[in-house]
Amino acid sequence: MDVSDVFKKRNFKNVNFKYENLVGKNLSDSFLSGVDLNGADIHNADFSGADLSNAKLKGGILFQAKFRGADLRGADLSDAKIWDADMYGVDLRGVDLRGADLFNTDLKSSDLSDADLSGSYLKNNNFTGAILENTDFSNAKYDKKTIDTITDKNSKLKLKNQGIFW
Repeated sequence: MDVSDVFKKRNFKNVNFKYENLVGKNLSDSFLSGVDLNGADIHNADFSGADLSNAKLKGGILFQAKFRGADLRGADLSDAKIWDADMYGVDLRGVDLRGADLFNTDLKSSDLSDADLSGSYLKNNNFTGAILENTDFSNAKYDKKTIDTITDKNSKLKLKNQGIFW
């Protein structure tokens, strides 16, 4: 087994990661439901296919993290820095992204139904094919590239009405 895969496909329920360095770690296909990673620096980590439902990632640093196909239902990502992340096909239903900074992130084909993006910063993101049903965009700051990738007309209109173009 490759040393870099030591965290891969594991059950981390109730594990305390407070003093663990997860930068660049491969946690793909792992069970991390409800894990507390508030304020953690987890850039370059791979969470592809992982169960992070109800995880606490408030204020986390998620630069270049991979979440492709992960389950983040009900997770707290408020105030997180999510830059250059791969969130293709991620289940983000009911996720809390209030005040989060999303920059150059691929959210293509993700489900953000009932997500709270109020007060978030949306710059240079890809929402192509994303499900945005009942998503809260109140006071979300967005740019032209981000809104141009939203394919659902109702969701695009909702962002224009609730958000702030910058």
